[in-house]
Amino acid sequence: MNFSKLPQLVDMRGELKSKGTYSKRSKTITYRVWHHSLTKKYLAGSDAAGFAGYHVNTLGWPGIGYTFIIEPMNVINTPNGKRARIVYANDIDRRTYHVGNSNQFSLGICVAGDYRYDTMDEATLASIAELHAALVKDGVGKYDKAHNEMPGYSWKACCQYNYRDAFGWKGSKTPVKPQPAPDVYTIQEGDTLWSIAHKDVTGGVQVEELINANPGIDPTKLKIGQKINFGNAKEVIVQPDIKENEETSDSGDEVVSSIQKTLNSRYKAGLIVDGFNGPKTKSALIKALQTELNKQFNKKLVVDGKWGAKTKAAIVTVAKGAKGNLTWILQAALYLEGFNPGSLGSNFGTNTEKVLKKFQGKKGLSADGKAGKETNCLHDKICVK
Repeated sequence: MNFSKLPQLVDMRGELKSKGTYSKRSKTITYRVWHHSLTKKYLAGSDAAGFAGYHVNTLGWPGIGYTFIIEPMNVINTPNGKRARIVYANDIDRRTYHVGNSNQFSLGICVAGDYRYDTMDEATLASIAELHAALVKDGVGKYDKAHNEMPGYSWKACCQYNYRDAFGWKGSKTPVKPQPAPDVYTIQEGDTLWSIAHKDVTGGVQVEELINANPGIDPTKLKIGQKINFGNAKEVIVQPDIKENEETSDSGDEVVSSIQKTLNSRYKAGLIVDGFNGPKTKSALIKALQTELNKQFNKKLVVDGKWGAKTKAAIVTVAKGAKGNLTWILQAALYLEGFNPGSLGSNFGTNTEKVLKKFQGKKGLSADGKAGKETNCLHDKICVK
């Protein structure tokens, strides 16, 4: 096979984490389906080994769901120049899980990275082009599709990069934008509540919210063709508590990583950008709040990252229409407490107000949508009245 001769390809079949085997295909491969991992491309675990751990430990699959994984973090010097490593993870003839009911005739190719935010580099583009050319020459597949171009997955924010650009695609080179998450979704082969919700926070949905929206559902025993209700689950994320740097099969929450990066760049927090919502991240956010209160309102607080009486007394009201760093801190705090404002854009809009009211309601506060002295969104355990 021509693809096996690529100098940047590493054969890791049988070496990645697994707990079983995929069955052989019963149909000829028609589609080469392009994915991205929704993990930042240089984040620890954003590689084939990390994805295999997630697919086996969290999704409960027999092994990694892709046949090929292109890893931007691992650059190989080849006779043709620098190339992103390509991991050969499953035999071509294996029906791996990656596109539900289309698995039998679809080959899964994942480019590590979250290309809603990451940029595509030349070494990765070259590997995409060379792998594609080799597969075409080998007669593996006839057509190329993005994940969200496959039946039933139009709402997936995947793949988001222009794989078409990399290999001279003749049609439109504009990636298909994801559609809104459906109110009712039909389970396909390999789907789990975690693959539907956890990794890409589809429509603002987490596993716990899906369970709440589907009373009596057994998340470990979903069946092909079963219908589940997204319903009200699309409004707010409720995240599980995660200890900072806790060992996990996933590589952390991308929004938390973004919060950590902003705290580092804006407030010199010195955090490890690992995507885990732990005490150091929350303390750094409190320090950021104390810094802003001192800078904007001359509060003369000790910037210690602790909730003392003086910090609580110094809180100013942030409400709809507000813009700037205090609004960003509020939005980040809500997210860390398990309430997704949808955007950490430093603008206090309707969605932030709506989610803040939900937070207030859960904590037994007056749900007025204003973050003032009665609403302490940064405390780890209780909301101070």
